[in-house]
Amino acid sequence: MKKIIVTGGAGFIGTSLVKALLRNDAEKILIIDDLSTGSRSNLDNLLSDNKIEFIHSKIEDIEKIKKVFQNYDFCYHLAAGVGVQYIMENLSDSLLTNILATHKVLEACQANNLPVLLTSTSEVYGVAEDKVWTEETKSLIGPTTKLRWSYAASKMIDEFIALSLYEEKKVSPIIVRLFNIIGPNQLSKFGMVVPRFIEAAINDEDILIHGDGSQSRSFTWVDDVVTYLIKLAELKAYGEIFNIGQTEEITIKELAELIIEKSNSNSKIIYKSHEEVFGKSFEDPNRRTPGIEKIVEFTGIKPSKNIEFMVENIIKYKQNNQ
Repeated sequence: MKKIIVTGGAGFIGTSLVKALLRNDAEKILIIDDLSTGSRSNLDNLLSDNKIEFIHSKIEDIEKIKKVFQNYDFCYHLAAGVGVQYIMENLSDSLLTNILATHKVLEACQANNLPVLLTSTSEVYGVAEDKVWTEETKSLIGPTTKLRWSYAASKMIDEFIALSLYEEKKVSPIIVRLFNIIGPNQLSKFGMVVPRFIEAAINDEDILIHGDGSQSRSFTWVDDVVTYLIKLAELKAYGEIFNIGQTEEITIKELAELIIEKSNSNSKIIYKSHEEVFGKSFEDPNRRTPGIEKIVEFTGIKPSKNIEFMVENIIKYKQNNQ
């Protein structure tokens, strides 16, 4: 796997993946990103490498995309709207981008016999009633009046399209469902909870919790995620779906308290209801914990970092890069 396409390669996970692929001796990497949630600054140290090519465009706007995808070995399709805040502010664009761009990528992969890893999301489980969400957990999505679920629905459609093409022996997809990925260079401006809390804490500003803070999440280190993405491609796990996440849970209130402690902050915690922040069309699962037995057994790799390590390292990075 020497010549690789990474859509969304200027984003938080995408740039970490591109750097890891270069360390793994990739010969050529094509990054496609419209920079709607990615950042040109993420690419500053990459574009000087003659192995990197960059197309600044929406995928659905690229003419002759099948030709663009020629002579590559593999495609990582990461491009999507990300972050609750971004999605709620760009509902129709996020919905159309997820579906149309993915369809176009899959068509280009089919035309060039190119395997593809598709990043989906824990959002597809909705508010599933199982305590731990495995790849076979039945999804429970809210009503269409709760527009927050449009993102989940679009990602479910992406999965259905990819798996249908696999069943028809037209495309070789790997699907991963990502759970709350964090790391040093993650931006806060799209509503990502950890960088948002940390940036407030190191400036002694109030930390705003949406809801009552009792909702729990399981956070995963971005480097662990990238390790999984590369390993699954190497193992040719075609036609399979994998959760990628961490099983360690923490409530949002506990997360805020941990960040205040680790940053020696004088911040206070304040609360606003989801409706106050996002309006009546928002709904949020109270718990989101992945079952990761399948990916651990398949790859032989376990997540390596706990929440204290992650928080401490992100705080140090943010303090050094203010």
